[in-house]
Amino acid sequence: MNTIRFKNSNEEIIVPKIFCVGKNYARHAVEMKSDIPGNPVIFMKPSTAIVHDGSKVEVPTITKEMHHETEIFFVIGAGGKNLKKSDALKHIVGVGVGLDLTLRDVQGELKRDGNPWLISKGFDGSAPISEAVPVDGLDLISLSIRLYVDGHLRQHGSYRDTIFKVEEIIEYISQLFTLERGDLIFTGTPEGVASISAGDKLKAELLDGSGMVLTSVGVEIV
Repeated sequence: MNTIRFKNSNEEIIVPKIFCVGKNYARHAVEMKSDIPGNPVIFMKPSTAIVHDGSKVEVPTITKEMHHETEIFFVIGAGGKNLKKSDALKHIVGVGVGLDLTLRDVQGELKRDGNPWLISKGFDGSAPISEAVPVDGLDLISLSIRLYVDGHLRQHGSYRDTIFKVEEIIEYISQLFTLERGDLIFTGTPEGVASISAGDKLKAELLDGSGMVLTSVGVEIV
């Protein structure tokens, strides 16, 4: 199974599941011509979607339009079921930045036909992830992310602008799924998603409130 690595450490944790939250930034929901949800919109990726910094991601032959979506993700430490929002942060051990690569044309076709859209989100290489950094001592609300494509800024967003914070997401998910050590929770993407193609080089960064880069991930599209 694939793993999440911790920065400046030899620690690696197996990733059993990847949960993702859709439409969790209001401006992104607007740009996708979607309503702002009343509850977290949850979908999953298999752990085989994970690739790490420096990887090459192949564009699947079934698509003509692959998009980038940059996201903050959290790493579950102590798992559990029916967790309360008030206790949720105790179950998080790390935070990082990742990419939810999406086959937008494929997703659109599947949605129109009323079919599940796993293949548009969960294909091999669709979840590039950075090394995680411990959450201890971090002011989570001040975290932000940015994405560069070939050196040009494409996305920039703040965790404070998410509709549902990770505590609410954990409470909601754990009513239905048992959370396990190593599970990742992607918390949604800000506005600015756009097409990428073979030859593009992507770099996503997680920043603290002072603007210091805490961790990053870079991949090349091939």
